[in-house]
Amino acid sequence: MHGYGKIADIDLSTDRVEIFEPDEQLIRNFIGGRGWAAYFIFKNLDKIIHPTHPSNVLVVATGPLAATGFLSGTKTSFASISPQTNIYGDSSVGGFFGYMMRKAGFDALIIRGRAREPSYILIQDGEVEINTDLNLWGLSSKEADEKLRTKYEDCSIASIGIAGEKLVSFASINVDWGLKNRRHSQAGRTGMGAVMGSKRLKAIVAKGNGEVDVADPERLRDVNRRFVKDVKSSPMYEYWMKYGTNMTIEWSNEVEALPTHNFQKTSFEEAGEISGKKVYESQAYVSTCANCIIPCGHVLKVDNDYVTADYENTAMLGSNLGLKSLKEVAKANYLCDYYGLDTISTGSVIAFVMECFQRGLLKESDVGFKASWGDSEAVYRLIEMIAKRKGFGSLMALGVKAVAKYVKNNSEKFAMQVKGLEISAYDHRAAPAMALSYATCDIGAHHNRSWAITYDVQTSRTSYGQEKAERVIYLQHMRPLFDMLGVCRLPWVELGVDPKLYAEAYSAVTGEERSLNELLTCSERVWNLTRVIAVIRKKLGIEDDILPERDFEDPVPEGSTKGMKVDREKFIELLKTYYRLRGWDERGIPTKEKLISLSLEEAAEKLYV
Repeated sequence: MHGYGKIADIDLSTDRVEIFEPDEQLIRNFIGGRGWAAYFIFKNLDKIIHPTHPSNVLVVATGPLAATGFLSGTKTSFASISPQTNIYGDSSVGGFFGYMMRKAGFDALIIRGRAREPSYILIQDGEVEINTDLNLWGLSSKEADEKLRTKYEDCSIASIGIAGEKLVSFASINVDWGLKNRRHSQAGRTGMGAVMGSKRLKAIVAKGNGEVDVADPERLRDVNRRFVKDVKSSPMYEYWMKYGTNMTIEWSNEVEALPTHNFQKTSFEEAGEISGKKVYESQAYVSTCANCIIPCGHVLKVDNDYVTADYENTAMLGSNLGLKSLKEVAKANYLCDYYGLDTISTGSVIAFVMECFQRGLLKESDVGFKASWGDSEAVYRLIEMIAKRKGFGSLMALGVKAVAKYVKNNSEKFAMQVKGLEISAYDHRAAPAMALSYATCDIGAHHNRSWAITYDVQTSRTSYGQEKAERVIYLQHMRPLFDMLGVCRLPWVELGVDPKLYAEAYSAVTGEERSLNELLTCSERVWNLTRVIAVIRKKLGIEDDILPERDFEDPVPEGSTKGMKVDREKFIELLKTYYRLRGWDERGIPTKEKLISLSLEEAAEKLYV
């Protein structure tokens, strides 16, 4: 079919590489990107023993709109059984990797096994090589990128740091450290860096000069023209260009959703010092991903290095830890990038340790020093300890759920995680739809699947009505669709681009006419498939779709939302409404009839043997 390339199945244990073309059913039912990732992980599920065992598969996949000339078409999904949650996990990354992988002729890589010695994969103009390089092991991803970029020049590189080598459960994958001396993008969530590390895979290099076969180039150009018009006519365009995601610091602080001191408070007195305005005043330069006209990469200088500032990083390493200056936050962010750590999980586990000190549940003798709110030096030391798995950092490297299990004394109450994945940067005690989003997210608590808090703010922050569940489900289909297509969601989220343009672009690229609703059905199919994976792997159900006790027991302490918390009884009823609307049973398991209606007969057979 037009618009699609090849898939490489790579076994690092045997150096075997099999290259094949996607079949029509895979294309039609799962589109690409995250859809293909879920499909291939499901197909290998019976063989996977443990997330860091050689039997696990790492799928790297982009979508049919990447590298076609369609604006913002550059997204790549890294997916596997997650070391954090032991269920399906993925992380989407922008930059240039998906663009270059497609130029090299590949839409997806299925990576299995474990290399005998530290290695990297080279994909170049239709060929795949597995190369041993012991000299890369032990380097930061920055240093590894520099060495590989010197050798291959015009390329894109996905690499891991020390944290990935040490199998830190929330190790990330950095993309393109060599572009202007900072990591351009990061696949941060669910521990994909640890999966790479477990395979002794230091990096993947993509280099190509090919072109994607587009069925109707003129129609695609027309879609692009309308896309640009939507973007530039948006009343938010200039504001977004100026501040990017960092403007969300001001918004979250204003609506009392900014995580502060491990989600104890919802606003931060020093928010102005780490705000989007402060980033704009301090930035060294801005940058874009491939095929994009929106430079949302706002880069700060840290000593002689650079770091990209984003809302999630700044909130979880800033207000959540009580750091009061942008300089301190930027350095913490840089260290996470340097070692290859997810900033959200790192900020959460350090905040948990700080609250344990606050409550007298940890002592200096436990950690080696005291960690208090706003102590930047303690933050830097803890980041290094986590990445290198030194001392107490070895426990922290397992995530906040594991640390709470060690600390005990009812500390699980304020371990801010769902299904083992640390909650991203929105307090939701006064946001029932966002609470539902976190509780039901397929990979654990992550905002990118359903950023429903704006709906709470715009409608009602106390309503638990059916409309909240309907909105969450809609977002859980719409937002992941972008990962399946291989495009950025921000033009739609922030600038109001008509989502039907993405369906038109797909039709122009592939030559197969498909409506937005048809594509959303594919997204619903994938959502049900990842749920089946979780049920098969961990017997996951309603007891897992739950929030930390803090959300139910600790009311917001101040501000206009003072006294608000998640109403447990109403929340459970909302959750059951969500299940009903999804066609799942009262335990939260997709019914056989629902799966069959989505052409998931094999999943139904596995689930209902």
